[in-house]
Amino acid sequence: MNALSKLSVLGVALLPFVSSFCMAKVLDAIEFGDEQSGVAHGLEATNSQVISGRQGLPAQQLLPPSTAGWRGGRLSFRMAVNPEGQNYFTAIFWGGDHTGEHSRLMLFIDGKQVGQRHLGEVDQLDTMYEYPRYPGGFLYKTLPLPMNMTRGKGRVELAIEAQGPIWGYGDTAERFQRNMTKPSRGIYGGFVHDHPCFEIPAGDATGHVEETFPVRPTPGPEAFDKVRERLNGEVDKLLRSKGTMSHDAIRFFARACLEPWCDAYHSKPVLERIVEAIDEHYRIFEADPQSVEKEWHGYGPLADGVRVLEGPLRGFLNEEIEGTEVTRREGWAEMFMASRDRKVTQRRAYTNQSMIVDMNIYRCNRAVKALSPMAAWPEDKALRLLHESAGVEPWSGSWDADLTPSWKLGKEHMLFTAQGLTKELGYVGHYGEIVIGMMLEAYDSTRPSPDRPGDPRLKAQLIKMARARGVFRYPLPDADGYRSMHIETVIGWRDWYYPGGTTYEQMATEAPMDVAAATLDPVLVGYSQQMIEENQFFASIGKRVKLRGWSPMTRLLGAQRSYEKIKAQPPQKNRLPMAWDQPDFVFADPEIGVVALKNGREILYVSLYWRARYAINNLARVHYLTPSTERDATVKIETRFKDSGLFFTLPDQTNEPFSRRHEGFYQSQGMTLAVAGEKQPIAKVPADQLDYSPGKENPYAGKGDFYLMHYGPYVIAMNCTRDEVFQFSVPEEFRGVRDLVSGKTSQSSSIAIRPWQTVVLYRKP
Repeated sequence: MNALSKLSVLGVALLPFVSSFCMAKVLDAIEFGDEQSGVAHGLEATNSQVISGRQGLPAQQLLPPSTAGWRGGRLSFRMAVNPEGQNYFTAIFWGGDHTGEHSRLMLFIDGKQVGQRHLGEVDQLDTMYEYPRYPGGFLYKTLPLPMNMTRGKGRVELAIEAQGPIWGYGDTAERFQRNMTKPSRGIYGGFVHDHPCFEIPAGDATGHVEETFPVRPTPGPEAFDKVRERLNGEVDKLLRSKGTMSHDAIRFFARACLEPWCDAYHSKPVLERIVEAIDEHYRIFEADPQSVEKEWHGYGPLADGVRVLEGPLRGFLNEEIEGTEVTRREGWAEMFMASRDRKVTQRRAYTNQSMIVDMNIYRCNRAVKALSPMAAWPEDKALRLLHESAGVEPWSGSWDADLTPSWKLGKEHMLFTAQGLTKELGYVGHYGEIVIGMMLEAYDSTRPSPDRPGDPRLKAQLIKMARARGVFRYPLPDADGYRSMHIETVIGWRDWYYPGGTTYEQMATEAPMDVAAATLDPVLVGYSQQMIEENQFFASIGKRVKLRGWSPMTRLLGAQRSYEKIKAQPPQKNRLPMAWDQPDFVFADPEIGVVALKNGREILYVSLYWRARYAINNLARVHYLTPSTERDATVKIETRFKDSGLFFTLPDQTNEPFSRRHEGFYQSQGMTLAVAGEKQPIAKVPADQLDYSPGKENPYAGKGDFYLMHYGPYVIAMNCTRDEVFQFSVPEEFRGVRDLVSGKTSQSSSIAIRPWQTVVLYRKP
């Protein structure tokens, strides 16, 4: 079989072809692992090997360096491009491949890096994970080639380099950039084409993604034995510990006192150890009142411990703190007031950060109320903070010493969309899930007692958030090949691992049934019942019990209680919307430019507002799943916006767009960004954005008023304004097709898109 016929088996037409929907044309193609194709493209392979991949087809695998290092093998090759228009490069991988290492593939054009290594507008070419991305199907990864690098050229030199994993929170280059130790995923082919959707002619695609996988047989309820063993072990360690106990450890210890099955339950030695630990933090505070600045959440976790143990602690409060001349009631109240009053002047605008800060301010005020009621803020004032960070009220910014808000993002800025998604700035995957857990904790903080309900507005918002997040789970087998649902991360602004982890109501590593148990919302109970049916709850317990840190341990304390509560509920019909047996639907949120839809045997996720932190970038991120393929593409789209007349010049940063940390390390390795120097227009920022300046991250500078994307069989138009109407010309081949949102059809050549309206036109191939 020659190179042309082999690639045809892969589902690719090598010769230029015209799709009836997108006029796509393949300009050039290379088959990696085929000698004839390699010679034709001047392929130079360094530190690589040819492997027999899917169905015996050849693929090129890049190897780790022979000595410890982060840069692995490299492929260099020449390919034809359109000298006048936009070009795209698509690489083909087998979705079932994985190595267990988060190694990466980076794309280069004429020696310069395409895209950024971490959370850039244009992603890396590939990122490995612990388990397969799409077992049974091919993975097509598409990146736009910078026009400044192809304009006026008929041919360019491309390169693919394997690199080691990164840890996004690494504070040094060595901690951030890890060595590559395992081979890359096999690369089957590379293609240059002129339309964003790399079309596969009907009948050519191979592979089949199963719609039904077996249900995980184990573990079962015996998993709770491991939970009790782990948590009681942690209780014993804390009881015997002699050093300063962390804030979060004290909170865990306090909550363990309320769990009847836990060794800490109503334990006097545990209570005395908690008192001793809080006393130690007061002495630290007394010696250095600025110590409140060391933790950006302040003393909130300590305060939560005092709140939940308000009754049992009463007998200790009028005693003097050892080494001081103040009572615990006075000293602890002073400490919590200092934290409350300081942190309210340091509120944060990112949703998850705002919720952490505000929740801990509220906790401190609740503790002050228990210790010194006259010094506590009125409940409505403290609760306002939670309402703002939860998106119930506009976010007012930091407050000054007189508790006057700054309103630095204006008086209408909300931290959540009306649909219940976070604004960080666009759609986020894992971080959005973390916020659900925080929201649950915030709601719990407002409860007068564990058996009484909390603030009703927070409860309603919590349910809305969790329901909205349910759209962003899709069917995919877990690491062991069993039926499960996974969180969508490909279009996530702050995600860099694909695929996301097993997720139903919440992430498995968070508290996957606690929201449903706390609210008993029938939709969320249905999601949790699906998790039980597919036996993923106890698998999550097995993962969670191995996690380090006090927050996971604290969440585990209520796991059995939540499970038993959900098991006691009557069966609900609701299941996660993207499950294959659920009806078709479209979810659109114009406030963050995101679309999610299920259309027959297709799932499509799109972020039209895509990582545009500083200016309009005319880019969207697409995740398109069919029974045989997975497409992951960054594509050019049309964006309409109010022009400020200002521009943002892209700096030469190959690593992160928002930080120059570690950039010197990569520049010393000869890395340079292909689009450095490109000017992007800045959208008009509202006048009430008090601290805005060009080049500063802002929720308005890169947000469009109207987005239009044509990707394969879909045309998506979205109006992101509250008071404008936009017209768009319907491509001729899409006239008379159905709008998946409204269900209506129109023969018109132009459609008016109303405020906050989304239209999704679909023409079946």
